[in-house]
Amino acid sequence: MNRDSASGKTPEEMYIQQKVRVLLMLRKMGSNLTPSEEAFLRTYSGVVSSQLSQLPQHPIDQGAEDVVMAFSRQEAEDRRQ
Repeated sequence: MNRDSASGKTPEEMYIQQKVRVLLMLRKMGSNLTPSEEAFLRTYSGVVSSQLSQLPQHPIDQGAEDVVMAFSRQEAEDRRQ
């Protein structure tokens, strides 16, 4: 809890940021998002813009497990900052 408040973001902001990142990773891995997921990304287009530059730059043909692990490492690094 203290770690989250130290970042200056509310729990809702953290949730939105994390959901955007997960949806963008799913899209990058070739998953088709539902209409409600696409609408969520449109609603939070400002967050999408900032998150696109932070996504791991791995080829799409890389194994899904490797992409998820890279994403997890990036999340851990973000939390340390």
